[in-house]
Amino acid sequence: MKKIRLSLGDYVIGKWNKNKYKILSVLGEGGVGKVYKVKNQSTNKIWALKVSDDLSSITKEYDMLKKFYYIDAIPCVKEIDDFIFENDTLYYIVMEYIEGQNLKEYIKTKKISIKNAFGIILFIGNVFKILHDQNFIFGDLKLENIMIDQKNNEMKIIDLGGVVYVGDSIKEFTPNYDRASFNMGLRRADEKYDLFSITILMINLLSGTIFYPQETNIKQMIQKLKELKFSPKLILLIQRCLNQNITFKIFLMEIEKYYKEEKYKKNIFIFDIYKSIDIVFIGSFIFFILVLYKCCIK
Repeated sequence: MKKIRLSLGDYVIGKWNKNKYKILSVLGEGGVGKVYKVKNQSTNKIWALKVSDDLSSITKEYDMLKKFYYIDAIPCVKEIDDFIFENDTLYYIVMEYIEGQNLKEYIKTKKISIKNAFGIILFIGNVFKILHDQNFIFGDLKLENIMIDQKNNEMKIIDLGGVVYVGDSIKEFTPNYDRASFNMGLRRADEKYDLFSITILMINLLSGTIFYPQETNIKQMIQKLKELKFSPKLILLIQRCLNQNITFKIFLMEIEKYYKEEKYKKNIFIFDIYKSIDIVFIGSFIFFILVLYKCCIK
């Protein structure tokens, strides 16, 4: 990818649709593009604009966003176009701007509870299941691709540039979540590729640690979970997922059980508080009656 040097205050004017956008800030940068916060000059509406010199990649992402528009977790897309910048043709898509943080930024300042970690994995996993049912694999999963929409109190999955048909090669990936980087399989699109990456993301959330393949291995990740006193049953499930000897469907069913267990634990805790309050109240009432009785005898 060429170095894209758009600056704050620059304008992007589409060659075909003629829409004009003002660059307000940089939102992020990946292997094939750079994302900006922009304002449409005719409507004053705020959008996210992804720019790349790779027409194939940007077109594929646009097509995926259009194809899966009905999934609430997928940002809506407005248009695709190109423009000339410093004598180069650059391509862009304009999509929904999400006011918030990505999950990597979010966990730097806020601790994710075990229940919420399972909830996030269920959320992502159910979106992946929709893709799998249509013979697509998400591919490039990472914390940065999960957005916390703080304005609307919801999550969004962004960057569909890595989505490919089952059986194709995985071309866009992040080593931290890539099974080939951990010597755990090939970069071939199948459900178990997504199973491995979502399990790594779950380990990140549960442990509060991001693991890098050049610095650690699967055994060290499992040891970290053992040190944190997670249940042997959960650790065994995670090992099976990393070894990919479980289906994605069963994985989701198991995570849903753990999520419900965490909710139940919370309810038990609340119940115990009320139970203890009742005991204190009853004890105090009995003590009051005994004191009153003694006073009456005297």
